[in-house]
Amino acid sequence: MTDTIVAPATAPGRAALGVVRVSGPDARRVARELLGLDSPIPRRAVTRPARRGETLLDRVVAVFWEAPDTPTGEDLLEITAHGSPEIIGELVDAAVACGARLAEPGEFTRRAFLHGRLDLAQAQAVGDLIAARGARARAAALARLEGGLARAVAAVRAPILDLLAELEARLDHPDEDLPPLSSADAARTLKRPAEMIERLIAARERGRAERDGLRVCLVGRPNAGKSSLLNAWLGFDRAIVSAQPGTTRDLIEAPAEIEGLAATLIDTAGLRDDAADEAEREGVARAERALASCDVAVLVVDAACPDDEAARAAARRALSAAARAGRPVVSAWNKCDLAPAPEGGLAVSALTGAGLNALSRAVAAAAGAAPGDEGEELLVGARERAELSAAREELAAARARAESGAGDWEPAACAHLRQAHHRLGRVLGENAPDEVLHAVFARFCVGK
Repeated sequence: MTDTIVAPATAPGRAALGVVRVSGPDARRVARELLGLDSPIPRRAVTRPARRGETLLDRVVAVFWEAPDTPTGEDLLEITAHGSPEIIGELVDAAVACGARLAEPGEFTRRAFLHGRLDLAQAQAVGDLIAARGARARAAALARLEGGLARAVAAVRAPILDLLAELEARLDHPDEDLPPLSSADAARTLKRPAEMIERLIAARERGRAERDGLRVCLVGRPNAGKSSLLNAWLGFDRAIVSAQPGTTRDLIEAPAEIEGLAATLIDTAGLRDDAADEAEREGVARAERALASCDVAVLVVDAACPDDEAARAAARRALSAAARAGRPVVSAWNKCDLAPAPEGGLAVSALTGAGLNALSRAVAAAAGAAPGDEGEELLVGARERAELSAAREELAAARARAESGAGDWEPAACAHLRQAHHRLGRVLGENAPDEVLHAVFARFCVGK
C-alpha cells in the first residue's frame, strides 16, 4: 500500500486511444517528472507532452485526482495517449523510472476496497461487469456495483443486531429494570432475516443463466428446418441450408442473445434411425450428446408434415433423451407460413421470422430465467453463497435455542447470533483473510 503502481488500463492492441493509470503516494511525482506538472489541479484535464528525459513520447491528456476522494482512495493519475502499444509501453516504463512499479492483477480495485471505496461484493461486481455477457448479466453486476447487495445484507443484519443488543444488555446488566424478553418473541424475530437469507441464496440458482449463459440445442428430424431456424434466429446465414436430408453432420454453434441473456445456439444433425452412412450416424450421436448437455432443447417440428413417421420417431427420440438428462424441451412448429401450428403450439417461421420473439421468451422461461423480484439477482458468487449459508445455519441454531425455552438459552443464542452477524459481514469483505482477497482479485486484469 506504500508503493505507487502503474499499468495500462486499456486492452492490448492498437486503438485510437490508450490509458495508463498511476496510483499511490508518488503519483504526483510521476506527473511532475513525466508530464512537467509541478502543481496539478485535481480533476482538471490538461494536454501535455510526455517526456522521458529529453525524449518526447507522445502528446497526452492527463487528469490528476487527489486522495482520498479518488477511485482507489489514493493520489491517482490517468494518462490518455494515442493507442499505440509502443507508446503505452514507453509511458509505463517512464512511470516505473519515476518510482512506480508494475501493478498486479486487480490491484487498483483491491486498493479501492482496502481504502473503503468499495466493499468486497462491489469489488467482485467490477470483474463481473467486465466479464458480463448479455444485458441481464450486466444489469445484475451493475446492481451489485451500486451497492445493492450491501443494502440487502444490511437489511438482514439489522434485526439480528437489535436482538443481540437486547439479549446482551440483559445478560450484562441483570440488575437493571429491563422488561423480560421471551424466547418465543426472540424466535419470531429471527424468522424474517432467515427468510431474507433464503431468498438471497435461492437467487444464486435463479441467476445461473445470467452468470453462465444458456446452451440451446435445436433438434428434430432431417429437413424440419433446424438450420434455417438457426440462421433466422441469428439474423445471418451461419449454417448451410439444403433440401437434401442430412446436410448438417456436425454440431454448429453460434453466440446469440436471448431475452437479454448470453446464449449459444447449437444446430444438430437430424434425428433418425436410418442414417445414410457412418458420418451421419456420428452426427446423430453428437446431436444426442449435445441435447443431454444443453440447458434447453428446442424440438423443431415441420408444421407442414408433423404426423409422418420420421417426425414422430425424431420427437420420441428427442423427448426420451431430454427426459433422461432432465432437460426442458420447447416445441417449435416451424414453417407456419405453409401450415398452421396445432392449437396451443408455438408457431414460428424461419422464412418470415414470425414467432421468433415468442420462441426466445419460451426458451428463457424454460431455463428458469424469467425476471424475478427486485434484488433476486444480486448474488452470483460462490463465496457469498458460502458465507450466507453459514449465517443461515447460525440463525437456525439461535432460533432452535430460543424455541427450546431452556433456562440458559440466551447465552447460547447470543453466541450464534454473533457468528451470524460476522458471517454476513464477510459477504461484504469485513475481516476477510488474505487468501480470500487474493482469490477475488487474482482473476482481474492487470489495469483494473
